[in-house]
Amino acid sequence: MIEYTNTDICKMLYLCNYLGDSNSESCELCDSCMHIDNNFEIDENNKTKIKDFQDNFFPILEVKNKTTNLINGVASSYYGFSNVGKVIHKCKYENGGDYPIFLLKQILRAYGKTFKEQKFDLITFVPPTKSGKLVENFATKIASTLKLPISPLIKIRETKEQKIFQNKALKTENIQDAFDIDVNIIGKSILLIDDIFDSGATIKEIGRMLTKKEAKVIAPLVIAKTVGGDI
Repeated sequence: MIEYTNTDICKMLYLCNYLGDSNSESCELCDSCMHIDNNFEIDENNKTKIKDFQDNFFPILEVKNKTTNLINGVASSYYGFSNVGKVIHKCKYENGGDYPIFLLKQILRAYGKTFKEQKFDLITFVPPTKSGKLVENFATKIASTLKLPISPLIKIRETKEQKIFQNKALKTENIQDAFDIDVNIIGKSILLIDDIFDSGATIKEIGRMLTKKEAKVIAPLVIAKTVGGDI
């Protein structure tokens, strides 16, 4: 937004180029076309407010229902906001390596603010479809920091990437009865780690399975929540 505000090129062209439309012409009406100086700078007070917002606003994952022992979880950010989405995409799809330490610190802040009254017995994580050990390595670092044991979920049948499906029903069908766990979780409170929360279908399916195995509490903790993905 700051780059858009401060650009010297036509605002209409800037937006069209950003959206991939290369056929537009200058509007001749915006401040850039009319050579009006409209630079914007963030002062230290606003920088402090932005940091405070980033450190304290964490999207809630509304997954609690009457048929499972899932409780509402939390994401450390929105996917696509600031640079979080770009970092996730680079690590996940562009061989960018493990998720960096700043994402670990951010998700631990979200954990501390949301679950400070909740005690957990075990950490587990959503098995990958194509992203290798990204989530596993991230969950292992969380478990080490929180000093909690970690046990992987098992994928008992092949699934496709959830992002290829256009609606929640297809996503639910894709992962139905796809997961299991081979440790005793009766009466245990479980922290469930993933990187992206979209429709919530995967979290809810895992919650259903863990409830069936008599887990007491299942709480999702993810790096980022997509905007409008849980409808």
